[in-house]
Amino acid sequence: MIRKTLVLLSGGVDSYGAAAELRAGDMLGEALWVDYDQRAVEGEHAAAESQAQRLDVPLRCMKIDIYGNLPNTGGLIGGELSDDADTRQLWVPARNAVLFSVRAAVAESLGMANVALGLNAEEAVDFPDNSASFLAAADRFIFLATGGRVQAVSPTVHRSKREIVSRLLDLELPLDCVYSCYRPPDAEGRMCGRCPSCLYLKGALSANGVDLSARFVV
Repeated sequence: MIRKTLVLLSGGVDSYGAAAELRAGDMLGEALWVDYDQRAVEGEHAAAESQAQRLDVPLRCMKIDIYGNLPNTGGLIGGELSDDADTRQLWVPARNAVLFSVRAAVAESLGMANVALGLNAEEAVDFPDNSASFLAAADRFIFLATGGRVQAVSPTVHRSKREIVSRLLDLELPLDCVYSCYRPPDAEGRMCGRCPSCLYLKGALSANGVDLSARFVV
């Protein structure tokens, strides 16, 4: 096996931070972006491509047809998405388990030793598939599913978004290529600035003294 990692690059700040940390440790092999019928597919794809270029890593793109024909897939795909959406409205059934499994299949096929996802401690409070417990369970499952050839990692799992942004700044990586919004971009490629994901990002940027107001509609 190649002692490198395949990282899911969604275009958001968490996966960008995970990929950056792996690159800093010379563990980044390739990145994978997945279209699973999410509302923000256009913005996420453009951001992932830009981040891959900044990180100098190959980016594979994949479409999975799992959620498109299912009911009750949450506001990130086709359900109600209000500015104050709660966990119930935002939940996509088994999303991180699906994404970890897809990456594990790709990593095993490529002969890579690890798969990574940008989990974070802040959102783990409401979303258990962002937690360290989920990562441990995913690692065990993927290890068995690949005959011990692939393991699951997340360099950001114990960090808040503020800490992830701080580390990206330490690594001198630009933040204008991040798309952490639940909605599609506007005509200028901007994030809505109102959804829970945008508010998390705004808070992390503000805590680090970063002004990216031009990247948001409001």
